[in-house]
Amino acid sequence: MKFSDITGHKEAINALRNLVDSDRIPHAILLSGREGIGKMRLARAFTNYIYCQNRTPEGDSCGKCPACLQNDHNNNPDVHYIFPRTGASKSSTDSFMEQWKSFIAKHSYMPQEEWPRAIDAGNTVPVIYRNDAEEISRTAALSSYAYRYKTYLMWLPERMQPQCANALLKLLEEPYPDTIFILVSNEPDKLLPTIFSRTQRINLKPLSDREIADALASAGVPMQEAQEAGRLAEGSMLKAIDLAGEQGEIMEFSHYYMQMMRLAYAKNAAALKILSEATAAFGREKIGRFLAYCSRLTRESFIYNLNVPELNLMTATETQFNTKFSPFINNRNVERIMAETERAHHDILRNANAKVVMFDFLLRLMALLRR
Repeated sequence: MKFSDITGHKEAINALRNLVDSDRIPHAILLSGREGIGKMRLARAFTNYIYCQNRTPEGDSCGKCPACLQNDHNNNPDVHYIFPRTGASKSSTDSFMEQWKSFIAKHSYMPQEEWPRAIDAGNTVPVIYRNDAEEISRTAALSSYAYRYKTYLMWLPERMQPQCANALLKLLEEPYPDTIFILVSNEPDKLLPTIFSRTQRINLKPLSDREIADALASAGVPMQEAQEAGRLAEGSMLKAIDLAGEQGEIMEFSHYYMQMMRLAYAKNAAALKILSEATAAFGREKIGRFLAYCSRLTRESFIYNLNVPELNLMTATETQFNTKFSPFINNRNVERIMAETERAHHDILRNANAKVVMFDFLLRLMALLRR
C-alpha cells in the first residue's frame, strides 16, 4: 500500500509525509473518521513510507525494497497489528493473524460487520483485551528486529477493555524510544480522554462524490453507475463499493425492509413473526445496522413524497420500491415509525431479547402503516 493508492485525503497524506521527512514522527497518532473512508489504507501506506528504504522523489514508498515487500505481505517483524478479537484466554492477537491477513487483503476498507464473521465470533462482540496490552508492553521493551522503528497499528481502539486502555495509557505516558502507535478509530469519542489527549490527531473527512466516482471508474465501474454510487455513498468508499452493484449488506437490508413493509401493510402477523425471527438471528450489532437502515429508508420514503428527486439518496431498487410505497409513509405516521425504530434500536443495544424486540417492533409498525 502506497500513498498513491489512497483515494482522497491529500492534506492528511502531506501531513504524514512531512512527519517522516522531518524525522519528527510522534509516538502516538490517531487517524479517525467515519467507517469506510480508507483510514486503515492510509495507516498502512504511512507505515510503508516510514520503513521504505528507497523513497521516491514524489514522496512515496518505492514498493520494491525489502521493507516495502514485507509490509505488503504483512510480515514486517517490527510492525505489530492489534485488533478486536474473541477468546480472552488467547495469548494475543497473534492467534488470529492468518484471519487478519486474509481480511485486510480482501476488505481494505475494513467493514466492521465482516470481521466477526471472519473469526467465527457468532454473537460475541470482539474486543481488545488486557493481555493484548501486556503483549505490547513485553515486545515494546525489546530491541527492534530489523529497522529503526517498532510500530503498533491498532484497529478500533475504542473496543479496548477498560483494563487494556489503562495499560496502554501507561505506555503512551512513558513511551519507549523509536516506538510508534498508530490508532485507527471509527469512534474516537469512545476513547479514554487521557489516551485521546496523548495522540497527534488527524481526523479524515468523508470522500467527495467526485473522488469516489473517479476511483470506482478507474476500477472498471461504468462512469454513470460510479457517479450514482458516489452521490449516494455519503463519503464512504465502502458504501460506494456496495452501491455500485447493490451487493452485500445494503442489498440484504433492502430486501428485508421491503418485505417488512409489505407484510406490515398487509397485516400478516404470522409472516411478520417469521421475519422477526430471521432478523433477530443477525446478532446484536447487525440488527443495530439493520434498524439504522430502516430509519434511513423511512426518512427517504417520506422525502420522496415531496417530489424533489435531488433531495433523495436512494439506490435504483429503493427508488423503484418507493414509487408505489412512499404514500404510506406520511405526516400522520412518520414520526411514530421513526420513534419506534429508535426504541427498538435502543433496546437491542441494551441486550434485550432480540426476538421479542423485533416482533414487537413489527407489530407496532403494522398498526402505524394503516394510519
